Amino acid sequence: MDDNLIRKTLDFYNPFWRNILSIENTPLYRRDIYDSIFISVKEIKQIISITGPRRVGKTTILRQIIFDLIKENDVSPLDIIYISMDDPYIYSNSSDPIFFDRLIEVYEKYILREKIQNRTIYFLIDEIHKFKDWQLFLKKYYDRGINIKFIISGSVEQSILGKSKESLAGRIKNFKVYTFSFYEYIYYKLSFDDKVDILKKENILKLILKIHDLKKNIFINPLIFFADLDQILPDFIFYEDEIFRYFYEYLIIGGFIESWSIDSKDMQYEYLYQTQIEKVLLQDIYILEDIKNTKILATMFFKFSENFASEFSLNSLVKDIGVHRDTIERYITLLKDSNLIFSLSKYGENASKISNIKIFLVDIGIRNSILKIKEEEIVGNKILFLKYIENLSLLSIIRYSNALGINYYREREKEINFILNYSSGNIAINLDNMKKSLFDKFKFDYIFNLIGETQIKKDSNIISIPYIIFLLSL
Repeated sequence: MDDNLIRKTLDFYNPFWRNILSIENTPLYRRDIYDSIFISVKEIKQIISITGPRRVGKTTILRQIIFDLIKENDVSPLDIIYISMDDPYIYSNSSDPIFFDRLIEVYEKYILREKIQNRTIYFLIDEIHKFKDWQLFLKKYYDRGINIKFIISGSVEQSILGKSKESLAGRIKNFKVYTFSFYEYIYYKLSFDDKVDILKKENILKLILKIHDLKKNIFINPLIFFADLDQILPDFIFYEDEIFRYFYEYLIIGGFIESWSIDSKDMQYEYLYQTQIEKVLLQDIYILEDIKNTKILATMFFKFSENFASEFSLNSLVKDIGVHRDTIERYITLLKDSNLIFSLSKYGENASKISNIKIFLVDIGIRNSILKIKEEEIVGNKILFLKYIENLSLLSIIRYSNALGINYYREREKEINFILNYSSGNIAINLDNMKKSLFDKFKFDYIFNLIGETQIKKDSNIISIPYIIFLLSL
């Protein structure tokens, strides 16, 4: 392995070593999760991993970490290394057991011009799941006490979390990055929307920030959340039409930011299909497992997409698709680990004897791109519209609830959409008024009814709020 070629590769990915202005085009917008990630980068010893779907902004977060280390924390640019496993040279050589040792040797010899000793080096590795034995490399340097802080990212979650459990127990802290929420969408889009009056724009931005700030109490202190929301509701009603305009846009386009700048709906759908369906089903899943019949896997995913936010019987899937149950369960796990779907089990059901599950999509834009959905098809169909709200609500709950577990419950025609399990008790969230018989049966600490009307109500421990405010608060 030639020193000069390694050096050229490093120079290509780290232009800030030579020219600090190269980081000036780093996106300014920070995701909600960014502060937590950056604090951990600075303050804890552990390896930081960032996982999530393709094209969700993981690479941008790595770039922002580099920017803030240099600009805000006065870290020398030479003390930061960034590489991408997408690079053909790096990827093709990563199977060599000494390649990364050689990379660090070249870095010390030509960049630092000294050995890594008491200084802290920040080593960012993008798309690390493509590096077969990455966990052994990181463990070696971590356990030797060499002062390298690793920050890694990957799209194939099980390739990161599974391997980290095997070799890096206690040495790694993971952050899951999801697609952009409705709050993030409207805040981002409104910030750059020149068609909205400046004063109106500032007022709406302040309003949605106030609503979003309520997330700190929504599940911990619901009564405080309700009281604070009561003060904000009049302002929300005043700007409700404008907020819903953005919401209907979001229902179609979803949370993948790169598709937002594409004007043509057909091109947006083509982009989502290529980057999320083709790339994941035909490429990322093979990192987890060699699938001989991709048609069956694709058939399952398209079935889940068409009937999203719905309950599926595993035995029925076996009959419909024509494969053994263990194959169905394995493929569902692969789709989850590849960040295409989420699943919930029924509340109270034995984990070893699961018969039914509810399937949700990691982003609603993916479904729209597959089925070529138009806005009027969603808004004009109440049942379908509520499924979109249910899917979006689950994504929001997963981001911020910190629940020990999330389940659903169905009893004949009665259903509880979400049950959040906490050590102190349970909270129910429903898209319709809870049936009293279920309320009496489970004795929830609190119940949130997500309603379409722009009003809020509280009856004992039952809180009714507009679904759009619920989504903005998380």
